[in-house]
Order: sequence, then structure tokens, then C-alpha cells
Amino acid sequence: MSDARIVAVTFRSPPLVKMEEFANLVAADPGGDTVAQVIRNSAITTKGMAVNALLEDPRRWTTRRRMDRSLAEARRLGRDAVTAALAEAGLRPADVGLFATVTTTTHSAPGLDALAPGLGLRPDVEMLSLGPMGCYAAVPAVSACANWVAVKRRPAVLLAVDLFSPHVQPPPYDMEQAVVLTLFGDGAAAVVLLPGEADVPGVPGVPGVEVVDAEQLTAPAHVDDLQVHMGDSGLRIRLKPSMPDVVASSIAIPARALLARHRVRWADVAWWAVHPGGRRILDRVDEALGLPEQSMAAAREVMREYGNTAAPAVLGVLRRLWAERPLAAGEHGVVLACGPGATVWALLLRGT
Repeated sequence: MSDARIVAVTFRSPPLVKMEEFANLVAADPGGDTVAQVIRNSAITTKGMAVNALLEDPRRWTTRRRMDRSLAEARRLGRDAVTAALAEAGLRPADVGLFATVTTTTHSAPGLDALAPGLGLRPDVEMLSLGPMGCYAAVPAVSACANWVAVKRRPAVLLAVDLFSPHVQPPPYDMEQAVVLTLFGDGAAAVVLLPGEADVPGVPGVPGVEVVDAEQLTAPAHVDDLQVHMGDSGLRIRLKPSMPDVVASSIAIPARALLARHRVRWADVAWWAVHPGGRRILDRVDEALGLPEQSMAAAREVMREYGNTAAPAVLGVLRRLWAERPLAAGEHGVVLACGPGATVWALLLRGT
């Protein structure tokens, strides 16, 4: 697909809030006992909240107030993620040719792309603002950036930010809303991509992983199972209990097609970065695919610490696995993500 490599991935979270303390906040609300029950069973102990509901309760905020605060917090968190990623890659801001951003929770024009001048990017840097895709957004966004790098032979930076704390909904809470309240946390991730050859003029010869190819599958019959829409009180998320089964039955299909196309055996994949979409999703994916213990442990650890941060989440898992088990030259890793639609993506990486 591309002649591009990922050389840096960073993940940032706002201050973490203990889930047991969050449960206490809503305990007296209608449905508060349901929220507490879901939290106990979630395997999430903390999550980042840019708007700490324990200090300032956003549940009665208007949509406008929610969106204004979300944009300000997303830019702050995103700036930190990009700055760290450029430093990790040994890249100067002026070297960046493409600055791509993706978010489902923060809508504005200009939005995250307005960070470019403050980051020191060139006035003529190309900017690509990708709209709401939900939890799978990081994979097609990385794929798009890799294709751009392969054609233009210049570095690209991708920033993914999703913040759910400004959109905490008011009671009453049924089981579906209790799961949403528990599951989704705030986060930002940045990815730096360089041309494949290490000897391109002006491009640092740092190690990385090649972006080989990507594959998508959408299951239209389950389009209503997971949806994200804007409402009178910010984002309204619909999450049916059928999603874990839908994901488990679908996610291997694009992965197998991808591996077959590049003649990579399933057993030869060194690790799998799985989107930490929730305890039940991880359990069902593990049962269906039988992935290596290290791969599933990384996804569970990221979820336990940060919850499901949507687009940044799987990049947080990728960063953790890559640090724990760098890919040797010729070894493969796979990134798996799922989200609204019901849509699943697979991304094939190769050590360089």
C-alpha cells in the first residue's frame, strides 16, 4: 500500500479520576446504583477526565458550553502529544509536510488544526481534518497519512483526540447510559510517519515500523448497534449490548484478508494491538481469535488505566506493545479497531 513508516507514537491523558469516586458522584441519582454496578464489573479503575466531574459537574451544561470547553481541552492535550511525538522522532516542526487530525467528540472549523502555528509548523503545511468516525478512526487516519507520505516523500503527523468528560449526560441512567458513563475516557495520541527509506534528504534515519496495508469491513445489519450523535446536551452515544458479539464475529475477516494478501501466516504475527473497547469486547475477541497473552494484556492494561478513549485508544495499545516487544526486521504486527457502523479495520505493520 504505502512506502511509509511510523517512527513515533505518543499517548496523553488528562488527570486520572478513580472510578469508585465517580460512582459516588452519581450514587444518589436515578439509576446511580446501575452505574455503580457497571463500574464494579468494568475492569476500569481510572480514566482521564479533562473536565473533572468531581470538581465541576458538566451534566447540566448546554451543548455549546460542552463543545467550547471540549475544543479548548483537546487543543491543550493535543499540543502536548504532538510536541512529544516530534521530539521522539527527532523531527523539527518545520520539517512536517502534513498535519492530519481526527476526532469524533470535538467539532469545529478551525478545530485541532488551529494548533499548527503554535506548534511551529510551516505556514504552507498541508492540513487534513478528518471528521467523526468513532473508535476505529485511528486506523484509516494512519492509512491515509501513510499514503500521503509515500506519494509526497515528506513527514506527516497525525493527531487523534477524543474527550468524553465534557459530554457526561444528566440522569436518569439506564443500563446503556451506565455503560457509556463508565466506559469512555479522555485521551490524545500523536503519530509521526516518515518515508520508508532512511536516506531521504532531511529525514532522520530513526527506526520504525512500515505501514504495509489496511483492510476494512462494515456490517450494515448492525449499523444501529453503536452510534454517536449530537444532541441537546452534547454527544449522545447509543451502545447496544450486542456489540461484543458483532465485533467478535467480524473482526477476523479483514485481518485474514489482509494477511492472505501479503502471504503472512496468522501464527507468524508477533503481536496484535486490539482496540480496548470494553471488557466484554476484549473477552469475546480473545475467545474468538485466541490472540497471544501479551497482546490481550496490553489492551486490558490500557483500558484499566484510561478506559476507552475512542480513536487514541488503540494507538495507546500500539505504543505499549511496540515498547515491550519491538518488531525485528521482517516481523509483522497487526492493529485491530472497531466502531460505529458496525465497522472493523485491520492495519498490517512490518519491522524495518
